Amino acid sequence: MNIQSSLSSFSVILMAHAAHSFVGRFRTLLFSTTAYIGGLMLFWMFNPYDVKWLVVVALVLLALGTSGANVLRDVLIDLVHDIDKSEDRTKTRSIARATIWLRIAGVLGVISAILWVATDALGGVRPSWRSSFMICIITITTVLMIFCKGHNVYHQDALTERPVEIFFRVFRARIQKLLKVDNSRCSTNTLGQDRSLQQNLGIEMTTNEGIAQERSVLRLNMIGLEDRESSSYKQEDMVVIKRLLRMFPMWGVFMVVCVISATGNTFFLQQYSYLNPDKIPIQIYNLVQDSSSFLIPFLYRAICDIRWISSVGKNEKVKIGVGMIFAIISCVSAWQLEVHRLKAVKTLPEDENTSISFLWLVPQFCMLGCMEGLTGEGLLNFYKSQIKDEPIRSYGEEYIEIVHGFGKLLNIFLILLLKSQREWFGDTINESRVDKYYRLLIYACSTNFIIYCCTAKFFYKDTEQHQNSDSHDLQHDYRSG
Repeated sequence: MNIQSSLSSFSVILMAHAAHSFVGRFRTLLFSTTAYIGGLMLFWMFNPYDVKWLVVVALVLLALGTSGANVLRDVLIDLVHDIDKSEDRTKTRSIARATIWLRIAGVLGVISAILWVATDALGGVRPSWRSSFMICIITITTVLMIFCKGHNVYHQDALTERPVEIFFRVFRARIQKLLKVDNSRCSTNTLGQDRSLQQNLGIEMTTNEGIAQERSVLRLNMIGLEDRESSSYKQEDMVVIKRLLRMFPMWGVFMVVCVISATGNTFFLQQYSYLNPDKIPIQIYNLVQDSSSFLIPFLYRAICDIRWISSVGKNEKVKIGVGMIFAIISCVSAWQLEVHRLKAVKTLPEDENTSISFLWLVPQFCMLGCMEGLTGEGLLNFYKSQIKDEPIRSYGEEYIEIVHGFGKLLNIFLILLLKSQREWFGDTINESRVDKYYRLLIYACSTNFIIYCCTAKFFYKDTEQHQNSDSHDLQHDYRSG
């Protein structure tokens, strides 16, 4: 699960690059959706346990499919913005409305899975895994055909240069500059050596030597002219790079939050397998997590309207910090539940479910959703307050998604390390000591929260006033939407 999610996170920037620089959004979405259907068809046609390499191919295809979500969001934002004919329409309001529509679609998808697609669906249907895959394939193919029918409705501005190319352009310019400097030094040294040799021998410079000297000087002048023509171009790139580098401390502390999110998508769900499910499909927790992630920003803004906390709560750095506190609470809840679950498992026969209700998992998923909602929105708004250069300012989601990918890889690395060194993880969750891993995450989150407070207070202290004004504008647009 984490491998597929990390591949999807890293593919987001590639999909966005293709959509905005090469083939456009429509063709990119067509490719990503087709790849997703291909991954589902592989699982439907073959048993992944029989063909090992099939798992790798299917995971890559599914990752490419899910990585097109941000491109789909951009298409929806443009459509919502075009539909709004009011005089006071703003891009921020269109983004807020498109986000709501995306959330509604996601919730409807989860509800559909709970009722009809899951193996223990509530709608009276008990499909097998093969039939579940077939239902998904038919549904996505039908939606893709409807999407292609609306090709003429979708539009996109002229393809622009993607910000990811800035890194490669600056890197190439640095190498070219070093090579030019070395060549100019070699030419100057060679010319100086010839002069010294001629003076020592008392030989006068011939006409050919004079011509060679003039050519050398002309070549040096051309190099200087090229450098002056591209200096402003490269300086603009370097300014953008420096501003992105300024975000690295914030992204570094955010990576621990991504580890918690990756843990929620794996071990939290595995805990459900040995509780008393009461015939409730596991997708109910996705609904709880998505709902809390969607609602908590609105609740947070409502609380921030209280006068005595208004000046502090509207700071995006405070919002991120509150989200980190929810991460700690989620880990504490998961840790306590796992401790009690392991005690109950010891008194039961092998592979038998405990009598602990599945409802005890709801608090940690709810806290996990609150963490993702606050930290995700807070970090995105903070990024936009730091980066003022277009078009790179509008690609905060893609860069944050890359940080998510590194966080998921870090979670995989920690599990492999602890499995080999501490033997905390076995073949099943009953044979593992996930409670110790949760306790380790509590310590890591608490330490990371202290580091974050210091980083936000001292490293980004010069942006508080400007950030508060940006947050006020964003909240005003959300309310008007």
